[in-house]
Amino acid sequence: ISAMKPKRVALWSHPRSLSTAMVMSFGNYGNVEVFNEMFGGAFAFGPERKMPMPLPVEEHLTFNMVKSQLEAAYPDRDLVFMKDHAISLDKKYERLPAGFHHTFLIRDPSRAVPSSLKMGLRGGMSVEQYLQMSQVFGKTMGYEHLLDLLEHVEGTLQQRVVLLDADDIRRHPEKMLRAYCDAVDLPFCESLLTWDPITEIPWHNPKSLLAFNKANGAYEDALKSSCWLPPNPNPPDLTDCPQPILDMIEAARLVYEKLYAKRLQP
Repeated sequence: ISAMKPKRVALWSHPRSLSTAMVMSFGNYGNVEVFNEMFGGAFAFGPERKMPMPLPVEEHLTFNMVKSQLEAAYPDRDLVFMKDHAISLDKKYERLPAGFHHTFLIRDPSRAVPSSLKMGLRGGMSVEQYLQMSQVFGKTMGYEHLLDLLEHVEGTLQQRVVLLDADDIRRHPEKMLRAYCDAVDLPFCESLLTWDPITEIPWHNPKSLLAFNKANGAYEDALKSSCWLPPNPNPPDLTDCPQPILDMIEAARLVYEKLYAKRLQP
């Protein structure tokens, strides 16, 4: 990883992992260039897209364009921070931008998977349509892709695993974010703990993805937030969950537990 300015940090996750809260936090770092789900845009809306989305193709939004944008020189910045879902790479790791410290964020699937369904329903999908669309994420809603990427980063790129669990951050924000910054050799900044809510996203963000996520409210809670809130102490109520969703939670849990064992500990 290059020691030259700016520092480059990538955060990889699965859907509904509170990763946009991490973008709000690191977007407040100071002198930072932020890229939010640009690979996700190429995966869902670009000419090489893998998802059957009901929106026109963004012709310029290729994986190569995103990689070039991330690798470009930003000499006036202290930090380049990108967040994306591991599944967006489709296990084609030649797409990974060079010069980044690759890090990971996970969340308990009994919270993340139902949250994804709720978002789909809020965006006007039926349960059946949601289940059909979610097939592209595989049986584990992207957790398996995250583990595969982590193994590539650890084994092939020889980087130390830096992985956070969302509930750990919510319980111990300063402790976990200090540990995260230490692990990627980035000075900790108090501004990671509190920020101003925003209505318009100032980051690099694919236009179609922005429109899609405005419709289903995917970023809503994060954009309205101003700090890390403690997690809900009650276990999630799964009584109304359709069986395929329960199956997905169980399949994801097997992978989640492998990832969880590698996390930065509070």
